[in-house]
Amino acid sequence: MQSSELVRRFTQQPLVRDLPTDAAQAVLALRYCILCRRSERDPMPELERRWGNILAARRFRLVVEAIGHVWPDPFAVAPPCCPQVSFDEALLAAMVRAAAAGERVQFDYLTGEMLGSDARAMLFAALENFVRARAPGRV
Repeated sequence: MQSSELVRRFTQQPLVRDLPTDAAQAVLALRYCILCRRSERDPMPELERRWGNILAARRFRLVVEAIGHVWPDPFAVAPPCCPQVSFDEALLAAMVRAAAAGERVQFDYLTGEMLGSDARAMLFAALENFVRARAPGRV
């Protein structure tokens, strides 16, 4: 394998459309929240429409706030129209999937090198609460 092929494989970013639906929706909702913050608009009406209920929208905003609070560097978010996900967005997608499956060990594996145990616990709880709010009949 040539070095250029190896570099391409390591730097290739997944497409939003290739993510599981719940993870893709979380990535797109995060992009929307960032866009709203920059334009000083409230993202809640769109989040409520996207998730189908106000509780899920509120809990997603808590996820966004938790990320902003615990992430060691600025969270890299691609523009809303970009078909690829940033590396941070890909990690968010994997974290959503781990929280949805109740896989705390997998979540810790994904985030253990960059987040301390308290930060991981807070972010996992926020994601788990968000996922629960989205599930029919669960809160």
